[in-house]
Amino acid sequence: MKSLGKLESVSPDLLDMPGASHFCIEHFADYQSQPTSIQLQVILLHEAGEIYTIISDREFPLGTDPDNLGELTAAANKVGSEPICLTRPFELETVSVQKPWGQEVWYSGIEQRGVSTVKSVPLPWLLFVFGDYLGCAGSPILLKILAPFPEPNLGDLYFEMHEKKIEVYVVTQIDPDAWPNGSGKIRYGFDQDVIKEFESVASFRDSYQLAVTEYQLIRNEVDAQLRSLKKQQGLVAGDLFAPAEYNKLIAQIDPDLNAREEQLRKIMYRHTGMLDLSIGDVVTVAPMVPHSLQHGVRVIEFQTPHYERYILSFGQEVLTQDHWDTDSALAGARTEISTPTPTVQISPGLDLIADFDAFKVTRLMLEPGNSATTQHTNYTMIMGVAGEMALDDLTAVGPEQAFFQPPKEALRFTNRGTAPATVLIAEENIPPR
Repeated sequence: MKSLGKLESVSPDLLDMPGASHFCIEHFADYQSQPTSIQLQVILLHEAGEIYTIISDREFPLGTDPDNLGELTAAANKVGSEPICLTRPFELETVSVQKPWGQEVWYSGIEQRGVSTVKSVPLPWLLFVFGDYLGCAGSPILLKILAPFPEPNLGDLYFEMHEKKIEVYVVTQIDPDAWPNGSGKIRYGFDQDVIKEFESVASFRDSYQLAVTEYQLIRNEVDAQLRSLKKQQGLVAGDLFAPAEYNKLIAQIDPDLNAREEQLRKIMYRHTGMLDLSIGDVVTVAPMVPHSLQHGVRVIEFQTPHYERYILSFGQEVLTQDHWDTDSALAGARTEISTPTPTVQISPGLDLIADFDAFKVTRLMLEPGNSATTQHTNYTMIMGVAGEMALDDLTAVGPEQAFFQPPKEALRFTNRGTAPATVLIAEENIPPR
């Protein structure tokens, strides 16, 4: 094995070097709660036309000198990992992040609250070392699942807005207990009929602002009582609860206060718009459009790697900040008719469901026995929705499995199962250098 010492970066020549090589490289982990520099140990191996790597923050044991994939696997096992093939799609391992309204399941998250992995290796390590080769030297498209609780209000997400972040939701499940008729909802923009009740948009904004202010006052009273009850029961104020536990606490609140909170919440939300959702529906959320996915609606989400948001209101206590952003958000929020961008059929079974400057998402649906080839320029993220498809005859993509595909001009998908299958393909729009 060639020893290359400490490198500043990985050059294309290194990726073409035959045999095995070892080097170290300094990585600054600015996404950790305490940002720090980490010296990564890397082994690279060429075998049978494929490129494999193992990455660790630990020194490899003395005598480590892999000459083939079997020996590389043994070396990786000693540091708690597995070899990653850089020339094939690799599966993105998830990290779950608990929320007051349910949970998010991250496939490509890189921040203090959680870091996604590939074969137990932090995704940012892999992208830092081999990002140029993988076509993603910066932050990747964010891919996650939003899984709200089925309970009304408790499972409703923040009514929030973004200045830069772009989001795409694809509905995968609707809880039948929450929505017996099979149609879920998302709060989306403002109600155009209610706006018409006012002499001007400015008057409408003032009415909404007043409703939010009145609701927040009663919300603060409820939350103060909840914090007091938690303290009496020896609970931590910021703890998150399952619905049954939360409802037990709510039941101990003054009934008149609960009734007033519900009444003011309805007045506040009367100003907002609602869209019906069915399984398979696509919702694109452009900047400056306030929105709130509702309880019991599970979605796959693709978004740009921006972490900014403005909370206009929430039917619970906000634990991540000590204020709402209604004033600043409402000043720039879009009040005109806001509707998701419609899908466009590219070819039978292949739809363009989102097309932004930052990235685009296509949806491929195949009947049993059928195949299709998609064309690409940059790296892609492939997410299974239903059934199972074979990617380039090598990788099986099932529901809620996600893979990072290095740049490849054409990808071939085949449905070898007995039921229809669907995958989503997100591709970043990287400008040419």
